[in-house]
Amino acid sequence: MNRLKKNKRNFDIFHSQLELPFLETDHEFLEEIFQTLESKFGLKKNSNQKFVDLGAGNGNVVIYTALNYSIKSYGFEINQNLINEAEIRIKSLKKEGNYLKSLFKKIFIKYGDLYQHDLKIYDFIYIYSLPTMQRYLKHVFNTAKKNAVIISFKYQLKNFKSILTLQKKLIHNKNKKEVTTFFYRKIS
Repeated sequence: MNRLKKNKRNFDIFHSQLELPFLETDHEFLEEIFQTLESKFGLKKNSNQKFVDLGAGNGNVVIYTALNYSIKSYGFEINQNLINEAEIRIKSLKKEGNYLKSLFKKIFIKYGDLYQHDLKIYDFIYIYSLPTMQRYLKHVFNTAKKNAVIISFKYQLKNFKSILTLQKKLIHNKNKKEVTTFFYRKIS
């Protein structure tokens, strides 16, 4: 029975990586996204607010949030190689000495399947979701607390009108191409 569970788990990991390839958010877009979170959605530096990146990849967004906003920043990632890459980057940033050591204690990147987490403690939920994976997200967003801000980079979240309301579209321009970030509020 344990072997069957292990094989199922390995299949689930493999399948999720097909559905969720690693896609990174450009740093310049992060600055615009977080300026919007500050000005329109109440993000406060040095606050007790909590941020989570679902499918954190190499930790880019989580690290940015903790180091620039000094709030607890979590990331869940199913690819151990990307978690290792994030850990190496964090160690490198610590050695550089450009940030207070206490800020690194606000970074939490954990191995885990984004579909299996309860989001009720988070104020800000970031996701770079391909349209093909969205059909699996409703139960995830159902666990978010009321008024949580959900940030979807590049792809609009569809079929969530009963639980999310679109609050803002932020259009980024890079090399004459437009990319949009969508900001939602959890309404129920």
